[in-house]
Amino acid sequence: MFKPVIYACLHIIPILVCLLFLAGCGPSVDRNGLNMEIAQATIVDPTTTASLPDITPTVNQIAARGVEIEKKLPLEPGGTAQIIHDQTCAATASKKRAAGGDEYKEGRFERPFDKEMNYLPALDINRAELFRPKDGWIYLKIHLMDEPAQAPVVYGVELDLNIDGRGDLLIQALAPETTDWAETGIKVWWDSDGDVGGQVINRSDPVGFKGSGFESLKVDTAGEKNTGQIFTRLNERGLDIAVSEEIIGGVNGKFTWKPYTDGVPYSPTRYDINDYYLLIEAGSAIQGEKDYPLKELFSVDNTCRGLSGLMPSGKEQGVCPP
Repeated sequence: MFKPVIYACLHIIPILVCLLFLAGCGPSVDRNGLNMEIAQATIVDPTTTASLPDITPTVNQIAARGVEIEKKLPLEPGGTAQIIHDQTCAATASKKRAAGGDEYKEGRFERPFDKEMNYLPALDINRAELFRPKDGWIYLKIHLMDEPAQAPVVYGVELDLNIDGRGDLLIQALAPETTDWAETGIKVWWDSDGDVGGQVINRSDPVGFKGSGFESLKVDTAGEKNTGQIFTRLNERGLDIAVSEEIIGGVNGKFTWKPYTDGVPYSPTRYDINDYYLLIEAGSAIQGEKDYPLKELFSVDNTCRGLSGLMPSGKEQGVCPP
């Protein structure tokens, strides 16, 4: 008489075991009876370096695979500035000449004039400043005698990262469009074979030198190549450039920096320009010199090289006098 019941129980027990097993596979329940959320995988932007400080504000971007990421933006430069003062030509512009500062053999240009010796104040550097507040960026301010000019004019800085007198990186930027940090028309060129500077470093080669110059394009914001490392913005009569500390070797990086303006602009592959053109070809901005007026090299201005990250020993190539 108990056999049906036994058989029924034997059928029911496996069903109960299955139900208990399935229940154990469901979401966990905390003490309050609330379902605990399952952790989601974190997607990390491969271009982000963990050592960079947490900098705000940020701007959202859409990554190639549709993942929304945040791009770090520079802040405001702080601390004590390193300042380079430069010769200007406003006082002698009507006479179609530079007052001084055009030292061609040393690669110092004071040529904010077109080929007819008409003055171009938007290319004339008054002074430049460098700030290193250790917030993930270095900041450069280039102050001009007029507001920055539009394309094709470029503004930028040449960086020598091992202080051997040969530039390693050439940063080029079109005039910014706003006072907010942005990545408008920025390119960075690299000298991958080390021939910038020619056969005689920091001097114009006596017979000229035509190497490959800055031949490798490392950053191109218009082409979305390696973005997020350099930003620019307008300042009063000039522009600011923010460069990621990663580019200059980290927070304690040592380098020289040489701001410049270029109204032509000349190809990065022609650097150093005073090696590419002989003085007789380039001409001179100084009245009274035999090569006056300007010829093949015009509409350019630069400063001496500022030294950052160490005290000068006197052996550095081409740096500004103390």
